[in-house]
Amino acid sequence: MTISRYALVVFSALGLVAAACSGSDGADGKQGPAGSDGAPGATGATGPTGATGAPGPTGATGPTGPGGSGADGGVPEGGLTASCLGPCHGFGGIVEQWKTSTHYSTYVANLGGDEVETWTGERSCGLCHAVDGPEQRIAGNITYSGTTGPANAALGQINYLNSTNSKVGEANYGGQAKVAQVGCNTCHDASGNDPHATGAEYTAGSFPLRVPSGATDEVYLEKSSAAATADGTKAGAYTKGNTCMFCHKSRKDVTDYISGAVTLTSVHWGPHEGPQADIYTAKGGYHFTGLTYGSSVHGDPAQFADGCVKCHMPKVAGNMNIGDHSFHPQLSVCVTCHNGATSFDVNSGVSLVGLLLQELREQLNSKGWLTRDEAAPYGAIAGSQLTDSDYALDEPRPGSPQMTQDEAGALYNYILVARGAAGGIHNPKYTKQLLFDSIKTIKGSAPSALPIRPN
Repeated sequence: MTISRYALVVFSALGLVAAACSGSDGADGKQGPAGSDGAPGATGATGPTGATGAPGPTGATGPTGPGGSGADGGVPEGGLTASCLGPCHGFGGIVEQWKTSTHYSTYVANLGGDEVETWTGERSCGLCHAVDGPEQRIAGNITYSGTTGPANAALGQINYLNSTNSKVGEANYGGQAKVAQVGCNTCHDASGNDPHATGAEYTAGSFPLRVPSGATDEVYLEKSSAAATADGTKAGAYTKGNTCMFCHKSRKDVTDYISGAVTLTSVHWGPHEGPQADIYTAKGGYHFTGLTYGSSVHGDPAQFADGCVKCHMPKVAGNMNIGDHSFHPQLSVCVTCHNGATSFDVNSGVSLVGLLLQELREQLNSKGWLTRDEAAPYGAIAGSQLTDSDYALDEPRPGSPQMTQDEAGALYNYILVARGAAGGIHNPKYTKQLLFDSIKTIKGSAPSALPIRPN
């Protein structure tokens, strides 16, 4: 069979291919492009924790959050917060100041004692000594005989004209308190915004005074314009000081109390303890007929803003500028007027009043009108008792000879000044006038220590 040239060529090519296939491997070709990523594999095991790094700087303090509220009176769980400490409960706060006051010490001394029942019973004592005394008086919750009580009970007056016998008497406490304490709620009304109940921080005005203390508000002393009238006397506009005067007064209507000859029947005759307002206002003493009485700057409400509060409750800068609640008079206030004063005996005024009290005491004692012995028979003050400076301890002597009206007035003024304390500081001019007139009435001549009456 004849093979064509074309077929030979094909066969030759196939042979060459076959020879190539059966020969040794050729060199590798170039790497092609990378393919797409495959699916992620399973997460491996957690490695060991690394070392803790250094702490970063402390950030700025954030704003104070809202006050918390507790189920028991608003105290947050865990105790007091910083806001609770000021201005009341801190180490130098209002509560700690109050614990150094006579108000607090009197409360502690009589806590659970016999005096508590007397002071909070249905007698006039509770009007000041019961924890809610002023509150009840302002609300008109008082008791009295007859149809008409005190004309100005909401402004402190407790004397009234009994409609059944036309005699002047004293209203009685009408509350139910069993605590004889002058505390926070005695003077302040916390019913509107009490932080103890709301948990909120204290804000100015949270505890407003109960006693009216506006620029023109005046409380009343019991001294009336005439016997058997019980109209009282306005003390003056002493703003915040009105609260103090609500209780710190004689409680006696001296005009009606001494309206003729007097026979002493009790050691309790005369003004009540703590009658500072009668002296401070220059209005509460026994005034002798035909004489005029004036006031020092101390007792002038136009010059002494807030009255008693100015000297007894100076503002404490570290306590939100709230007044010092120890109520102790501060010499730091005195020096703002009496430059260089180193004691309260400015210009020897206290010393002079001491001499006048001692002279009047001796004159009254020589008449048999003073005593310190409550066991009958009453004896005249003698020995060291006659020369000590505890004038406030002297009492009228029951059973002593009858006194004229002016003699009784002199005894009344002695007790008033002695119990008003402060050696006349509350109103130097008025104090000296009362003592001058009283000594002259009993002695018949001017006092040895003060030959000329102050005017």
